[in-house]
Amino acid sequence: MKKTVMSVILLVATGLPVAYGQAGQTPPVAMKKENPVSIIKVFDKLSKSSKIPFLYSSTDFKDIKVDENAINYSSLESSLRYLKKFYPIEYEIKNNTVVLRKTSVKLISQSENFPIPKDTISVQEKKIDEVVIIGYGKVKKSDATGSLTTVKIDEENDGNPVTAQDALRGKAAGVNIISPGGAPGAGSAIRIRGGSSLSASNDPLIVIDGIAIDNSSTSGSSNILGMINPNDIETYTVLKDASSTAIYGSRASNGVIIITTKKGSKKTRYQYSSNTKIDWNPATLDVLNADEYRDFMKRTYAGNTAVINGLGTYNTDWQKEIYRTAVSNDQNFSMTGAVADVPYRLSLGYTNQEGIIRKNAYERMNLSLNLNPSFFDKHLNVNLNYKPSIENNDFISNPASGAASFDPTRPVYDNSKPYGLGYFIWTDAAGKPITQAGANPVSVLNLRSDESKIFRHIGNIQVDYKIHGFEDLKLNLNTGFDILKSKGDLFIPDNAPLTWVSVGNDGQGMTGKYVNEKKNLQLDAYANYTKTLGDHKLDVMGGYSWQWFWKSYNNKQANLVGNKIYQNIADEKSEYYLLSFYGRLNYTFKDRYLFTATLRSDGSSKVSKENHWGLFPSAAFAWKINEENFLKNAGFFSDLKLRLSYGKTGQQDIGGDYEWMQTYTFSQPNAMYQFGDRYYTTIRPNGYDPNLKWETTSTYNIGLDFGILNNRISGSVEVYKRTTDDLLNKISVAAGSNLTNMIYTNIGSMENKGVELTLNTIPVKTESWQWNLDANLTFSKSEITQLTLVNSPNYGVNIGNVSGSTAGTIQIHSVGYAPYTFYLYQQEYNENGKPIEGKYKDGGLVKSKNPMPRAYLGLSSKVSYKNWYLGFNAHANFGNYVYNNVKSKDYKSRTLPTNGTYTNILSYTANEGFENLQLYSDFFLENASFFRMDNITLGHNFKNISDKFDIGMNLSLQNAFVITGYSGLDPEVYLGIDNNIYSRPRSILFGLNVNFK
Repeated sequence: MKKTVMSVILLVATGLPVAYGQAGQTPPVAMKKENPVSIIKVFDKLSKSSKIPFLYSSTDFKDIKVDENAINYSSLESSLRYLKKFYPIEYEIKNNTVVLRKTSVKLISQSENFPIPKDTISVQEKKIDEVVIIGYGKVKKSDATGSLTTVKIDEENDGNPVTAQDALRGKAAGVNIISPGGAPGAGSAIRIRGGSSLSASNDPLIVIDGIAIDNSSTSGSSNILGMINPNDIETYTVLKDASSTAIYGSRASNGVIIITTKKGSKKTRYQYSSNTKIDWNPATLDVLNADEYRDFMKRTYAGNTAVINGLGTYNTDWQKEIYRTAVSNDQNFSMTGAVADVPYRLSLGYTNQEGIIRKNAYERMNLSLNLNPSFFDKHLNVNLNYKPSIENNDFISNPASGAASFDPTRPVYDNSKPYGLGYFIWTDAAGKPITQAGANPVSVLNLRSDESKIFRHIGNIQVDYKIHGFEDLKLNLNTGFDILKSKGDLFIPDNAPLTWVSVGNDGQGMTGKYVNEKKNLQLDAYANYTKTLGDHKLDVMGGYSWQWFWKSYNNKQANLVGNKIYQNIADEKSEYYLLSFYGRLNYTFKDRYLFTATLRSDGSSKVSKENHWGLFPSAAFAWKINEENFLKNAGFFSDLKLRLSYGKTGQQDIGGDYEWMQTYTFSQPNAMYQFGDRYYTTIRPNGYDPNLKWETTSTYNIGLDFGILNNRISGSVEVYKRTTDDLLNKISVAAGSNLTNMIYTNIGSMENKGVELTLNTIPVKTESWQWNLDANLTFSKSEITQLTLVNSPNYGVNIGNVSGSTAGTIQIHSVGYAPYTFYLYQQEYNENGKPIEGKYKDGGLVKSKNPMPRAYLGLSSKVSYKNWYLGFNAHANFGNYVYNNVKSKDYKSRTLPTNGTYTNILSYTANEGFENLQLYSDFFLENASFFRMDNITLGHNFKNISDKFDIGMNLSLQNAFVITGYSGLDPEVYLGIDNNIYSRPRSILFGLNVNFK
């Protein structure tokens, strides 16, 4: 893999000069022009004839004249190609808008009719300085002092993601996104620079159009960002170091992701997209088929006639019975325009995604409305967003594991017994159901219903006012909400196989209902003052923030008659508040030396009174080296900026809302106290820490941004070190000193450090061809440095539950090691390299390896030829280890039918596996490094086939292939324990895009 990466870098390094030289060849001698007109006039005419808006700086183009006779106003594409070829123009058509910029001169001889302005002749082309969204404001990318990455959605090469997380995968250095499996609509874990907590949340703060959302999980939802349609997203801004995140204070220790959705425009236009996807399971577990299983059992238990005579006569492929070829579709429509001079954008989306396991499905209906009017000569700007959505889930109790182990010699259906509702069920000699057996996997799918519906509304109104007569001062008010309600229903009928082996083990069915409600209200107000005096530029911002989070939960489960209560949680409510004062100072000298300082004071009700308030400062410096005289005219560097930063952030998402207060828990119906002939609800006190406070993270960051050959090669290098103090850890407390023997308290510390490399290149750029190749590579390391008041080499927090007949934990948090380090026995091997069952090296359990990758890579490429394009997106992990729990819990002797039931095993186990369970052997710990091709897309845009619309079509192969040495189904396993075998599907997607003119 390293050789492949180096080959790509060498290809870019050697190929760019050639391509650059070609692009810079002397253009044809300019012909004498017959009808000279301003190029701005040509732009206006082309915009009117094509009904597509043009975006450009009139100052850049005011002195350029062109021959209007050479312009074909009926063909936008040919006219733009002509202008690009012979004039100092670059263009890009994005979101049905032509974006123009002025470049180096193209004409080499000038006539008396067409003088070439001196300011068009330059070695380095002028760049449009990109504006990026940051916390409470915007900044020109060239003026940013912190570590941030902006990811723009390439609608042609994004792989048509269903979730907002998928669109970001592999696109930013330092950002690792891991999906939990192949379930439709499922969310993904996002980790920025590895995370900074052990027991608290490691999720980044997510801000959608100025609203900081609640990251906590919701009953009935598998994705906190499920309500956002990726088609509505304009950009992601990932804030990574303390200089850029400290403005968010106590919620920013794990980084910040700012999602900005698409805005309206006054130009009326309509867009429609349709995607149809076919998904299938790329691999199943290699288990014994019916004939192989019978042969194995006869060999293994030869002479045991009871076992052999008990084998079935059927040939059932249980995995085939539960999987399917799934068909999904995604429909989106958007329109932009203006009503009464108020620009708007309205979009509607519908997603219907089937899972590759039958009955599993996800459905989303969403609307997005944006209004952004301006008043008083653009002194008052209003931005209104409203995003309602409805999500429907058909969940399943994943039967994949049961299908792999269920006896293949048994039938799916069996009407000969009074139990099981027509499905095969294990029964004893008396014909009664065996309660210690596995349930028929097909019956679990067909007879268990688990559905949820989520209603969510996110909206805000932001008002920005530039003071009349004092335009250097702006006032900004942002108020918004995030309101959610989820409802779920669970149903299992009486006498279903599942009711005999779980629930009450008595054949009684179950019905359940739950309701989860959340409210998140936010208000931000700040003032921003900017002033430029000669070489000095000052930008000062100060503000106030208030946010309220509230949630309630009800859940009741009972048998169908209602006289047996399994669970009853009634009206469980909680809330917390967050108050903040914040400020930022930016000072720039000679547009070369930039200083930034931020300070935020946060008050949170989630921590004790003595620790309610905390200060989170940061400072940063940046030096635009390319603006110095010794480089300014060199022409090689188009960008070269050094950045230094330090700051502190916090983590107040440390568990429940009242962990520092004395609280009480009411007993459940099945745990009431009987006194006489009546049952009484009991109340028990909970443990708590009255000194609880938030975790605090300090970050040092050094960065270098570069661009060469007119930014044909650009990128950045980041080096960081992050230390988390007051780490939340669960520790033992002395008997009688608290109301529990284990409490969470602030006692530990952890260190993260790493290097991030980003490289964006354009190896080929001609009139017809363009190749964009982007890569990012991250090296990271985490180490726990303290867990107790007095460090002990033998102390550790055991974690990482595994499945197996004697299930336990196989990971540990321990000082001097990475979080989630594996804690296993070292397997002994014979001279042939085969493991010796039950024999381990001396020394007991050993801490070794961890699931965190030492390095991870994102790679994307797009080649365009005229109206054709071919692109791919890929990502890779290196040095991550996975414990194969699917293989470790499988052993030969489990096939012995001790209770009258039979169990299938893996083909590997039958041929060379252990005889007995060896759950704690590091034999099952594998290097799971991988390279995954996320998607490959081929598309064509049919331009000007009609004066009313353009059409784009694409074909995409998703999850195309995975290169790995891991023996399990999939090497990409969150936290490193592989016991979930819901495979990620492989897909073919057909896409259609229509842009109406």
